[in-house]
Amino acid sequence: MIESGGRTFQDIKSEYDHLFKTEPIRDDDRGYFWHATQVLKAKPQVRKLLDVACGGGFFLRQVRNLTAGKTDLTGIDISSEAVELAKKECPEARYLLGVGESLPLRGGSFDAITCLGSMEHFLDIQKAVDEMKRVATPDACFFILVPNLFWYKDILWVFFTGGRKTRNQTHERFAALGEWKELFRDLGLEPVRTLKYNGIAKRPWKQWLKDLLIPLRFSYHFLFICRAK
Repeated sequence: MIESGGRTFQDIKSEYDHLFKTEPIRDDDRGYFWHATQVLKAKPQVRKLLDVACGGGFFLRQVRNLTAGKTDLTGIDISSEAVELAKKECPEARYLLGVGESLPLRGGSFDAITCLGSMEHFLDIQKAVDEMKRVATPDACFFILVPNLFWYKDILWVFFTGGRKTRNQTHERFAALGEWKELFRDLGLEPVRTLKYNGIAKRPWKQWLKDLLIPLRFSYHFLFICRAK
């Protein structure tokens, strides 16, 4: 479990309500398409997908498009502003207001569970993973995107300035590749594949260069594809 630093769920909700009301957190559509593609490569016949900390529903919209609406989609987020935005982005999905540490869902329901760029903000990662495992089917895949402590741009920033780049979100955990793997194994998840994510370039040749030149251990984020142990 990570320390919450005295913060509460209400503190987190207020922060994200403000962010989604003023400047919604989102990646490029290319990034959401890439993540949706990875999910369907690993779980091509996904029946029910749960997106924990779904934000504005941008990822769920890509899954809906790629599956032609055949996958049952559910999203949950702590921010009511995010949920309202998600309902407009992907109205075919079902949305819940809540936290990853206490999912208001029946056990054994979902064969794919995603948490993309949010687990590092949770107050209690142990409870969140326990809840994700509880609502998963025995054959479920878990897709978890988390940030790297040793992203090459952060290393260069420290080298040239002596400081670290500021972030627009608080209560964020960073770890190295091996540390994340060890944490997930301690929490009862076995990473079966790890992909590097450095955003998706507009031009294929730029993406080819990024894929070629940026090693996994120095990538911006890691996408862990896991099974329950």
